[in-house]
Amino acid sequence: MRLLAPNYLEAEALKPAKVIMWRKFTALVFITGLTCLTDAAMAADLTGVWLTAKGESEIEIAPCGDAFCGKILQILKPHNSQNGPALDVNNPDPALRNQPILGLTILTGLKPAGDPNEWQGSVYNPDDGKSYDVTLTLKHDDVLKVEGCLAYILCDSQKWTRVAPTKLQGLY
Repeated sequence: MRLLAPNYLEAEALKPAKVIMWRKFTALVFITGLTCLTDAAMAADLTGVWLTAKGESEIEIAPCGDAFCGKILQILKPHNSQNGPALDVNNPDPALRNQPILGLTILTGLKPAGDPNEWQGSVYNPDDGKSYDVTLTLKHDDVLKVEGCLAYILCDSQKWTRVAPTKLQGLY
C-alpha cells in the first residue's frame, strides 16, 4: 500500500498542472480559430470601388436588400461618340434608352455561392443591352475576378482592381 500512496499523491499533485495545460491548449486553439475566421471574413469583403479591367469605369459594390449590387460610379474612358452624357441606348426597354450610364446599376442579386469568396447574380452590359449570369470571385483583397456567362456555356472573365474612389464626378 505504501508504494501506491506516493504515486497517487503525485498524480493528484499533477492534476492542476494538467488542467492548466489543457486550458492553455484549448485557449490557443480557440484564438487560432478566431484568427482564421476573422481573416476569412476580412478577405471576403466584396464592398468597395472596383476599377474595371480596361480602366474604363469604376463600379461601386454595396449591400442592397439581402444581396449586393454594383453601380457605375465613374466613367473614366468613354468609348462612345456621343456629346454629353452617355446614355443606355442599347437597353431592350425603349423607355429606358435615355437614362444615363453614370449611376446605372449593372450588378444585381449578388448572393454567396458556397465559397466564402464567391458571389453569383446578374450583370447588365450597357454596350449590348443584355444581361448575363455573373460570378464574382475575390482572388485577393484587391483583385476581383468577374465572369459573365450566357447559358453557362459561353463565358468571358476579367479582373477588376479595388481602388479608392476617384475624386472626379465622372466624365459623362
